[in-house]
Amino acid sequence: MKRILLFALLAAGCGGDYLKNSTPTTPVTQNARVTGQYDLVLNSTNGHSMTNIYSNFTQSGTTFTGSTNTLVCPSNDLSQCEGNDGSITPSGTVSGQNVTMTIAFPSTARADTLTMVGSATGPNLTGTYTDSLGDAGTWTAVAAGTFSGTYSGTFNSTSNPLPIAPTILMTLGQDARFNLTGSATIMNSPCINSLNFSGQAIGDAFSLTDGARGAVIIGVPNGNGFNFRYNFAPTAASCAGDLGLGTVSNTQGPFDY
Repeated sequence: MKRILLFALLAAGCGGDYLKNSTPTTPVTQNARVTGQYDLVLNSTNGHSMTNIYSNFTQSGTTFTGSTNTLVCPSNDLSQCEGNDGSITPSGTVSGQNVTMTIAFPSTARADTLTMVGSATGPNLTGTYTDSLGDAGTWTAVAAGTFSGTYSGTFNSTSNPLPIAPTILMTLGQDARFNLTGSATIMNSPCINSLNFSGQAIGDAFSLTDGARGAVIIGVPNGNGFNFRYNFAPTAASCAGDLGLGTVSNTQGPFDY
């Protein structure tokens, strides 16, 4: 009988000590991280065309901001692209894996504000949007890769088209701050045979300049490479005032994922 009583007291003592010393822990909620290069796609449920948005995001605490060179391209059409001039700067917040974002279009012709809500799965985002013009739909944002590769293709002037389109072989590389450097060899052009670039990656899009030759190039991804538009300044030493369109595809590793 004494042994049974002693065992019961010991058992009660162990159980009581366990309950006294155990402290419930509250799981720490991790906030989504929205940083780096992103490609966003908006799909309207009201019959409007798809819109592509390219930006680079930086995050501080629970807020994030897009780059001042953000590009907004309805139907991924270069002739309709807006931005790359500080006029469009996305901003947003995170709370756990929930994400909200606002993108304002200050253009007088199509002043609009997008309000986007969604959630994160790893670096990628998905959700729904409404805008101030009455549109609504779904959106996705996918983390983009860095540029590293060689591309070849053709381009032609829209103001003075040539019967045989010039060819271009272009090489691009990127650093950790989204800066691009590169060069291009051009054949069959009556006014230019090479370019040396500096510029910026914008998601999977890019903006390039050759200051010495007065050239500016904007490119957007097309699946296996890029569509691009170019223009030469009116005062450029060669090809003055020329502008046009082109396309290039990768010949070796376009992105370093």
